[in-house]
This record gives sequence, C-alpha cells and structure tokens, in this order.
Amino acid sequence: MSVNPNPASSLRPLKIMIVDDSAVVRGLVTRWIEQEPDMVLAGSATDGTKAVERVKDIQPDVLILDIEMPNMGGLEALPKLIAAKPGLKVLMASTLTTRGASVTIRALELGAADYVPKPDSTRIGGADGFRTELLTKVRALCGR
Repeated sequence: MSVNPNPASSLRPLKIMIVDDSAVVRGLVTRWIEQEPDMVLAGSATDGTKAVERVKDIQPDVLILDIEMPNMGGLEALPKLIAAKPGLKVLMASTLTTRGASVTIRALELGAADYVPKPDSTRIGGADGFRTELLTKVRALCGR
C-alpha cells in the first residue's frame, strides 16, 4: 500500500481569479500563481464590472479583489460577485486595508472571506511579504 506523502498534490489545482486595475499587480500575482503547483490562474479582470460579467464563466475557487478601481470598485462589486457565484471566497487586496480599518470591516461585512494588505512604502517586506501572505491566505480559504 502506497501512501501519498503530500495529499495536496493529489487535489485539483485551486482556480484563482485576480481583479485589479494595476497591470503590475495582475502580472505579479499571475506569475506567483503560475509558480504554484496547486494553483491555476483561471482568469482576470481590470475592474468590478468586468469581474461580475466573467465570474460565472470562470468559476474560480478564490477571487482576489482590489478595492480601488475605475468603473466599479471592489466594495461595490463584492456583493454582486457573491450573488453571481454563491460560495465564492473573496480575498480583498488593497493598500486601503492598512490605512483604513473601516474599509476592511466594510469588506468583511459585505462578504469578503479575508483581506491582505498590498505593499506600500510603509510596509516592510514589500512584494515578498505580500506574496507569502497572499498565497497562504488563498490556501487557507480552501482548507489547504
């Protein structure tokens, strides 16, 4: 009888969608997800309007959502995304989560599962810290 030493390796990859108006952030997160054997980038959008239009077709397990975006921001899009895909786990990612607790609390009240602060000039660890925290929280939201 053979026992798989890494049970996560036998699970299907987590489908991740990133919604952020910053091409730099989308590019970084895409690269990080592509480097993880237990994750796959299922899709992306540049604002809340496009995310709401695409979430049913993409069917992500976790959606990483920025707060400040043109057309429709994350807080406005959040309840619409959850209504479009019940059970969707939304991870808010924004510099606002470090500057304003009220924004974070509002996102959680609207149905966000968790939040992760994006790096800014005041945050030690920068992109590396953001990457570690983001990927850890994505896995935790899915019980991995």
